[in-house]
Amino acid sequence: MALTSLQPGISTISVKGLFPSAHCFVAFDTYKTLLQDEAGKISGPRTVIAGFGAGITESLLAVTPFESIKTTLIDDRKSAKPRMRGFLHGSSIIWRERGLRGFFQGFAPTTARQAANSATRFGSYTTIKQFAQGYVAPGEKLGSISTFGIGGLAGLITV
Repeated sequence: MALTSLQPGISTISVKGLFPSAHCFVAFDTYKTLLQDEAGKISGPRTVIAGFGAGITESLLAVTPFESIKTTLIDDRKSAKPRMRGFLHGSSIIWRERGLRGFFQGFAPTTARQAANSATRFGSYTTIKQFAQGYVAPGEKLGSISTFGIGGLAGLITV
């Protein structure tokens, strides 16, 4: 039995979850590297700025286009004669009828939300991780379970 038969729309949900997260983490690491001092350290405020930039990047490259497509598909399903048969078909119709702008409706509010969430999430994550690192022996790193928990706590803060 295919996974798609267990959960209709799983491919769209998976892609929608994967792309924004991937963009956000790559962008955060990139901005963090750009904002480091000569010693490779980054301050709390600069971490928040890196998170803010990551949220803007995430919104531009993934969240806003996916949200625009999703909203258009939902609106189409409510119409008397739905025209769109799914994500790819709907995307092609949006492209033909509205062009690139059709994928960026709601860009400003979506970007504001993503930037604020990412700034808070990454700022919280870094602060909590630095605090926890203080309880580890010098030269040791936090384990995977600790990092997982810290990431979960930072995610909980931004829910």
